[in-house]
Amino acid sequence: MYNAPVAPGSPRVLVVDDEPAICSALVQVLRRAGFDPVAAPGAQEADALLSGSVAAMVLDFRMAHMRGDVFFYLAAARFPLLRRRTLFITGDISPDAERLIAQTGCGCIWKPFPNAVLVDALHAMLAEQSGPPLVVR
Repeated sequence: MYNAPVAPGSPRVLVVDDEPAICSALVQVLRRAGFDPVAAPGAQEADALLSGSVAAMVLDFRMAHMRGDVFFYLAAARFPLLRRRTLFITGDISPDAERLIAQTGCGCIWKPFPNAVLVDALHAMLAEQSGPPLVVR
């Protein structure tokens, strides 16, 4: 698969999803949209990729070894900017998932979603536009 080059200064986005096909697709979408995406198939791998150069995080809520909200709190403790720059993605429509994500104060997009919704949400989040967190179902 063709990987578009990343322009210097493109915002680095850490994509964390334990479904390889989804993770790969999200990386391709974000690269084409002008971001510098970095993929992690789980929390342990994501933890190793966290750095001050990560401008935003796209985080699956349901993962095999650690829920996304748990990883969010660990990541945000090390890199406080991620408190305002994390977007959850999930197919879990349970009230518990909704409550746990809402407690983080982050936006959420429910799977499946159009690529443009993800790209627009990241642009808005990086521009730090005001308003309530994005919730798209």
